[in-house]
Amino acid sequence: MTLKEHIEDIRNQLKQGAYPSEAAVSFGIVQRLLEPLGWPKFTPQVIIPEYAVEGQRVDFALCHPPGKPLVFIEVKQVGNLEGAEEQLFGYAFRRGVPIAILTDGQKWRFFYPIGQGDFRERKVYELDLIENDSEENSARLNRYLNYEAVQIGEAVKAIEEDYKNVSKQRQIERRLPEAWSQLLRDEDEFSEFLLEVMIGKTESLCGARPATEQVLTFLKSLQRKTESDRKASSSNPEPNPRSRTAYRTSSTTRKPQQTLIVTMPDGTKIDHHNAAQTFVEVIVQEVIEKLSPEEVSRIYPTIISTTPFPPDKAQQQHGQFHINLKNGTPAKKLILEKIAKRLDIHIKVDVVDKQ
Repeated sequence: MTLKEHIEDIRNQLKQGAYPSEAAVSFGIVQRLLEPLGWPKFTPQVIIPEYAVEGQRVDFALCHPPGKPLVFIEVKQVGNLEGAEEQLFGYAFRRGVPIAILTDGQKWRFFYPIGQGDFRERKVYELDLIENDSEENSARLNRYLNYEAVQIGEAVKAIEEDYKNVSKQRQIERRLPEAWSQLLRDEDEFSEFLLEVMIGKTESLCGARPATEQVLTFLKSLQRKTESDRKASSSNPEPNPRSRTAYRTSSTTRKPQQTLIVTMPDGTKIDHHNAAQTFVEVIVQEVIEKLSPEEVSRIYPTIISTTPFPPDKAQQQHGQFHINLKNGTPAKKLILEKIAKRLDIHIKVDVVDKQ
């Protein structure tokens, strides 16, 4: 029988409850699978059951060369894995064993004990003989437990590589909330891609394209909303009539229109009554006239293009270039600052209320 066929037969017997004890799992599953994985079960000091570790015992030590453990396997009764990792981890860590396996016959947890972090962070993979595909189970067992792979060092390299990849993914998962939080705190970090994704998704949901200024305002409000909701849930005072009146009055106050004032490196100010015209002049002077069309397109393809933008976008043509103007004034400030930073040009951009 092939390894895959052994796995499929064991799966069927697991479903029927054929392994009621640790001894049944050890003999009927672990030792059975070691044979198609190439382990010589009759060679002394290669498969050592009940291997002594400082007055305690681990169920199996798989050795290469004979007598030198490279793999520890701890066996538990089916469905009784929880809480056993720390014991196995201690065995493997004290002996410097690079591969440790905890199994109840159905689930197999693979650890890289000589990595960093607690035993949970050193878990590399978990397979399930019932739930997982037999091909995947066979491939994983061969990757970490094939006797020839252990002999030539490939199994240890494989589990070390997988440990590093898993560690990177865990680090990414831990850092994602922090990265998102920083994006919300500092609008300088907003990428054009993020804004375009949010704009595109909103448009796909409602059929109307939001202004970049709307998206920026929403993103910046996420943290404030979370904090205000938390405070409101703890206190939630009833506003008095005076405050309600004040709110109605302020809510109907028209927000003043805004424009841009851009101070160039030489001190020259570009200050048109219309923010769009200021935006265009800076783009023309500091981008289009200084770079090739290819470089311009690479820097901001959704702001500057050699082909017209869709009709729903406000735009202005300058020579062969089309400049996208469908952004609010704060967004135009952000775009100009990001372009200047990309080009290593020092400019100052202020958003001011129109007089």
